[in-house]
Amino acid sequence: MPSENLVFDPRDPDVIQQPLKTLLRLQADDPVHWSPLLKGWVLTRHDDVKAVQLNQGISSDRLTPFFENQPGAEQAKLRDLVHYLNTWVAFKDPPDHTRLRGLLNKVVTPGVMRGLEEGIAELADGLLDRIAARGDGRFECISEFANPLPASVIMDLLGVPRGDMNTLRDWSMLLQPFLGNATASDDKYESGRAGIVAMADYFRDAVADRQRRPRENVISHFVSLQQAGQISDDEVIGSCILFLFAGHETTTNLIGNGIRALLANPEQKARLVADSGLIAGAVEEMLRYEGPTGAVVRVVKAPFELRGKMLKAGDRVFAMVNAANHDPLVFEAPERFDIGRTPNRHLTFNHGIHFCLGAPLARSEGRIAIGRFLARFPDAKVESDTAVYMDTLTMRGVRDMWMLTS
Repeated sequence: MPSENLVFDPRDPDVIQQPLKTLLRLQADDPVHWSPLLKGWVLTRHDDVKAVQLNQGISSDRLTPFFENQPGAEQAKLRDLVHYLNTWVAFKDPPDHTRLRGLLNKVVTPGVMRGLEEGIAELADGLLDRIAARGDGRFECISEFANPLPASVIMDLLGVPRGDMNTLRDWSMLLQPFLGNATASDDKYESGRAGIVAMADYFRDAVADRQRRPRENVISHFVSLQQAGQISDDEVIGSCILFLFAGHETTTNLIGNGIRALLANPEQKARLVADSGLIAGAVEEMLRYEGPTGAVVRVVKAPFELRGKMLKAGDRVFAMVNAANHDPLVFEAPERFDIGRTPNRHLTFNHGIHFCLGAPLARSEGRIAIGRFLARFPDAKVESDTAVYMDTLTMRGVRDMWMLTS
């Protein structure tokens, strides 16, 4: 097909289910592609996606211009959403990004991350015990394992009761279509607002409680920064919501996608069963092969030329991370799932100043959860080859995944 006839339509059900089929054709024939449907540039080459992640002339604040370009009625729906999301370090540029990232680095230290590993193993074993105890040989992997494990870890890290997990997860799911750039969800503004306002109210109460009774958890650390005048009230609330949402959504998809890829490649699964020491490399390949990050979205601040195309100030850029992770100019046989792949220069956790703050935790959760799962259910199978993926452009994960334990 001539490159001028290639169209990336994220609303197409086939594209939602298998975006790489179209994106890899763009990668070969039109790697800097203008999408009239997205009203932005779609980048699919590894070097270009990495350059966007590192480019200081491209802004992470994609919400402010989006909000300002909406008519008044739409702005009314979006106001609360944009207000809280714009406190997230992920949507900030320097110098605000530098200040807030520095504060978050003091809260979530490598030592804190390492200290969670024993608890992650206990959580994984407890969830797998519950599945095994039913004795029916069938379970739904996302809701029974891949989601509650990272969600529980984040609840513990924040210092809020695990008993509130289902409620917070429901609110988080209301936010997912808006943050994920869903293309087929008509009410994503209203549902997103409902979810974020509910979470803001919840965390405002939690912050007030920690102000009265400080404890050793992330919210209490945020409160101490707030009391020292280093972080605003809204930034505390927004950062709590960020930890909750980002801390379990992407890791849920890493675990679910990773298990699915492993079971779809029995020779690689057999390698891992035979040598559990390969788990770290296996998780890196899961992050590359079908990672939880479909894309990152940026806005051009200063015009520049890329592969003969002029990207103007104000243009939106969709850097398609999973497509970049399948670029044959960087990865040998990228279509092959290889748990021993080295080097593995995937871009799933971003590069530069926006490198994922939770990457060490996500890697630990992936290694422990998937390793424990495989040890407990070495003969597990996916019940159906057909998967229904979430309608989200920037996140990649299945809605559910029924499995047989033997």
